[in-house]
Amino acid sequence: MMTIGKLFFSFFSIFVFSINTVWCQKTDGITFDTVCNGLTSHKVTVGDFTQTKKSSAVHRELKSSGHFIISGSGIVWETTKPFPSVLVVTETKIKQTLPDGTSSVIDGADNSVFASVAGTLSSLFSGDREKLEKNFTVCFLSSSDFWKMILYPKDANISSVMRSITLSGKSKSAVDTSLDSVLIDGVSNDTILYTFKNQQYKEALNEDEKALFTFS
Repeated sequence: MMTIGKLFFSFFSIFVFSINTVWCQKTDGITFDTVCNGLTSHKVTVGDFTQTKKSSAVHRELKSSGHFIISGSGIVWETTKPFPSVLVVTETKIKQTLPDGTSSVIDGADNSVFASVAGTLSSLFSGDREKLEKNFTVCFLSSSDFWKMILYPKDANISSVMRSITLSGKSKSAVDTSLDSVLIDGVSNDTILYTFKNQQYKEALNEDEKALFTFS
């Protein structure tokens, strides 16, 4: 049976933007604060993603693609290729809908790995920097309008699943900042790369999007 920690690593990338402890910072253009403020200003982000998995056990790339939603309610991954599926992650639960339409819900209340990861997600969207800086050490680099943020887990539960998370994107101003990729480096030399395009920003979820976060 797949553990919740492995499920997170297999299907889910954590979007951690707003952290005020910087381990190393080298900037030539935009600043760390500009990127943080720009990313956390988007209440709802929707767009398209491509996921590329590399596994030490399988010597080939596995690719999938689809649509995503990022909001204060959580994250939705709607995979369309090669097989349709939907993964919804909230602060307390994960819901996975498989190609045959069957769904399963995992309650993470009693799982320390889930609690650590879900707490980080919740902190991000609520702007709780104090909680985030407890979990990660950060290296921030930028050149012109391009930036990169490398997150090293401090929390033992998260570091048992992944070595680091690297986020990168562009930022011309606090109101024109985008996240373009997330790279998760796993502890077994497995990696997952998410690349994003066609990002759009909204003030609120529509009714159909709200329904995705309903666990009934």
